[in-house]
Amino acid sequence: MKEIIAANLIRYRKSLGLSQEQLAATIGVTRQSINNYENAKTLPDSKILSALASALGITLDDLLRSLGEGLPNFRFRTHVTFDTPGASTLGTKATHWLKNAQFAAQVLRMLQTYNALEQAVGLPTYTPESTPCHQVEGNEKHIQAIAALFRHRLGLGDAPIANLFQSVEEIGLKVLRSSVPIKGFFGLSAYSDIEGAFVLLNTHNITIERQLFTLAHEIGHLIFHRVEYQDTLIEEGTSYEEKARENVADYFASHLLVPQAEFERMYSLTQDIVKLKWHFRVSYLVILNRIAEMDIIDFAKEKAKICAIYKNLHDGASLLPSMELPPALVAENYPENERYEFLIWQSLKLDKISEMKAAELLNLTVEQLRVRRQENEVYAVA
Repeated sequence: MKEIIAANLIRYRKSLGLSQEQLAATIGVTRQSINNYENAKTLPDSKILSALASALGITLDDLLRSLGEGLPNFRFRTHVTFDTPGASTLGTKATHWLKNAQFAAQVLRMLQTYNALEQAVGLPTYTPESTPCHQVEGNEKHIQAIAALFRHRLGLGDAPIANLFQSVEEIGLKVLRSSVPIKGFFGLSAYSDIEGAFVLLNTHNITIERQLFTLAHEIGHLIFHRVEYQDTLIEEGTSYEEKARENVADYFASHLLVPQAEFERMYSLTQDIVKLKWHFRVSYLVILNRIAEMDIIDFAKEKAKICAIYKNLHDGASLLPSMELPPALVAENYPENERYEFLIWQSLKLDKISEMKAAELLNLTVEQLRVRRQENEVYAVA
């Protein structure tokens, strides 16, 4: 146990860029004490352990968990570089930790909880079928066909998707939307042959349009790049190879959200970017890109023109990359984590979890939980 705690202390402390002296001062012990803990010479008592976990922004379980523990059946994929001190990239399995170890621990906790709730309720899981594809060029029709098949799996035709979050949750895909204040991080995905697929989406200062596109993008990775979700560490590949894979996921996402036939039909009726983006519930950038694919416009020039118009209409304010051309989709119309919350309520109803645990997971007080529970029972159909 001393060795596990020692290794975790070093990893989480360095992730925050703290010196031994700084950590010692935060919890009220000497630097030598921290040094002894990190060299497995002494074992902190329960009070010190709790203080260390709090100071490092993790749970006590995170501090006591062996690096190899967690979810061995799950494999992860993301090549996003996190713009935080000492940050790296999340690799290809649950035990290839970020230097931002606190975030890696948070992701693992989320997935463990979701998985445990699914098992408690006995709700079926889902993983998309895999079909490898590593570049768009020459595979356009194939990717479009796979996007059409996935829409069929969702029970959709060519009509705009009212709520992709809800649609994929209904077939058993695990989706969690959470505020993660890490610049440049939009989402990641994982899968297990046994427990199904999981997508984490960042909501922190990110538009609904971008969240929807990221979800579709990660589903693309789950379909086309499953081989990269390894349970042993692998090289990321060259930047050229990675860019090609990202392009495949982007192309799939675009055609999942905006089927080509329906897009051409709508474009024949209106060339208004705002009307098109509103019809398909996507970003104006997705629409511009699709028109550019048809060799009708130059993407960069048209984007610059739209940004100039926006600036003129909004007293010199810039249309930033993080913003959406109005009208934007409204967050209130896209409730977060509906399937996850359903699992919590069902687990509580089946006495699989306590009221205290359910309240913690729902970010409610026990009193608030009881009121909500009463309301649910009053309106429930017998």
